[in-house]
Amino acid sequence: MTKTTIGLLALTLGFSSLSAQLVLRDWQFADANGTNLNVATTTGAESGSWNFGGPQTQNGALNFGYTSFFKWQDVDDAAGSGAFRTFAFSSAITSANYSTYTFEIDLSKWDLRQNWDPSNASAAAKGIGFRILESTAGGADNAQIGFDTQGTSGFRAFSQGTGTVFSQVNGGDFDNAVNRFEANGGILRITGDLTTGAWTASANDGDGGAFKVITSGSGLTEIAAIGVFAKSPTIGSWGGAGAGQTTDPTVGGTAGDYVLIDSMTLTAVPEPATFALWAAFATLGLVMYRRRRL
Repeated sequence: MTKTTIGLLALTLGFSSLSAQLVLRDWQFADANGTNLNVATTTGAESGSWNFGGPQTQNGALNFGYTSFFKWQDVDDAAGSGAFRTFAFSSAITSANYSTYTFEIDLSKWDLRQNWDPSNASAAAKGIGFRILESTAGGADNAQIGFDTQGTSGFRAFSQGTGTVFSQVNGGDFDNAVNRFEANGGILRITGDLTTGAWTASANDGDGGAFKVITSGSGLTEIAAIGVFAKSPTIGSWGGAGAGQTTDPTVGGTAGDYVLIDSMTLTAVPEPATFALWAAFATLGLVMYRRRRL
């Protein structure tokens, strides 16, 4: 039996399990250093595209902010939530083809202490967020999740969206406390059901603790896009105001505040009819391959 035959058989058997998660879109950011987000390697069953580039890859992660090199300074362009990057799917993901889904983001490291400016402490509400959108036009149902600084020295995971109010899990409430500097990062996750519209946001420390539920919402019956955004309390709070300081984060080779994104993955459980169709295609492919071998 050839490797191709084995692969086709495995594919057919894989489609027979109705509880299996199908990868709809997956970014591992293992590209060459300096690769822009909108051309970074991605795989999955559902196609789409980013609205812009901006953040770049380095050593297996996506640089978000003022890393030593391949900086993305747009995080400092505006106060509040700015620097949006949105991946719009070619066709909306609905309950016609999928039931439950999971959107998971693995952050490998971050530093949001503002150590580059000895004259100022790191401000509150600085961090990174991710979202699921029912429409790319805005104003539609959505779910958001992220990590950001809290108060004068704290840190938290936050979530907000349709059917919820702003909610948080304090950094000290994780099994392993989550702070403004984390060498092992953390994990964010949104799970939901496209049939009912219900969704839940949860987060985890990067040291092997348990996931903590932040909040649950409703209304998400389809996914038109996913996105990433910066939270910036003031212009320059990530590093753009560093000129003249002991360390200037705008200069290559020095770092300001940043987050490293290790991976982003959206998976879903296909509806039985979709599974049956894919299984039929896989079986047909196996039959045709075997006929050509005769």
